[in-house]
Amino acid sequence: MTPKPAGDSAELVLLCPGPVMLSPGVKAALTEGGLGHRDERFSMILSRLRGNCARVLGAGEDHSVLFVTGPATAGIEAACASLIPPGSVVIVPVNGTFSQRIVEILAVHGIRCVAIDCGFGQPVDLARVEQAMLECRDASGFVAVAMTHHETSAGVLNPVAAVGALARRHGARTFVDATSSAGAEDLDLVRDHVDVCITASGKCLHSAPGIAIVAASRDLLAARASAEPRSYALDLVRHHRQIEANSQTPFTPAVPLIVALDRAVEELLLVGVATRRAQYLRRRAYLEAGLRRLGLSLLRHPAGNAACSILTVAVPEAMGFEALFREVRKRGYLVYGAKPPLDQRYFQVAVMGELSDDDLAGFLAALESVLAGAVAA
Repeated sequence: MTPKPAGDSAELVLLCPGPVMLSPGVKAALTEGGLGHRDERFSMILSRLRGNCARVLGAGEDHSVLFVTGPATAGIEAACASLIPPGSVVIVPVNGTFSQRIVEILAVHGIRCVAIDCGFGQPVDLARVEQAMLECRDASGFVAVAMTHHETSAGVLNPVAAVGALARRHGARTFVDATSSAGAEDLDLVRDHVDVCITASGKCLHSAPGIAIVAASRDLLAARASAEPRSYALDLVRHHRQIEANSQTPFTPAVPLIVALDRAVEELLLVGVATRRAQYLRRRAYLEAGLRRLGLSLLRHPAGNAACSILTVAVPEAMGFEALFREVRKRGYLVYGAKPPLDQRYFQVAVMGELSDDDLAGFLAALESVLAGAVAA
């Protein structure tokens, strides 16, 4: 396979963990015009999307699926600010950048947090989480665990089902950031005892970025119905009331992004989450073999903890990350810089989105060309 010729950004093959390559159907939906957000047709789209997202997430009748225009971070902040009452304590197992972000969001809102440092990329210590639950239960009326499912910065999966079971046993609530796992990894909100789940349009759901999806337990929403909100635009109680009343959002949403997401989720349901996960695993295995053939090593994960959608690859000694990123991009492929503490030493390659076998083969050929040039220099 010959590397694709250099082109402008419109021709790049996106191998980053969002935004992702879109299907022709999603691209067409994204450009559809002539639809107002107070139009009855938009309400029909939002209602269908709400039901389909519930199916993807394994949400039950006790969950309300809501849509916030913005990144997943906006959805996470909305959930924390809207659903956690004053005087509560939230336990956060931290093993990467995005679980640490939950800690920072809680701090902004003055919500007490018990952060459990598990080590970057290391498994969540369930014994420490349970001990924290026992200690916090005696000191607070409302205890929650907030965690990432796929800690993208390290490429590891965290045990949502095990934590959810612990939380249920000890009377705690479970909040899950499924930004880069929903739609590909095994996740079922009812089975896994997840009270609140947040994900994003522009990753494993294969749509354009810009919509946060929040599935929240109706009893948590009801408990906060008469409380003074911490936010106006991000108040999930307000969003819930509006969508329940007339399948609308309380403020003007990003209509094209909703329409595109509707198409993307329909396409996902046609094949199924398990099939998408199998597709990702096949792509991942193909790239891993090719990267090792090129002499590149991968970040090692604890057994059974690697996410299906991303590889974290050591930057070759012959060149730094910036040079590698630039040269690969010249050849038409976009990779992703790792977060601290892996930055400069590792880069990431995602297999999310509408990628073909030729895209993957072309990327490996492009990378081989870059490495050969670095050695020759």
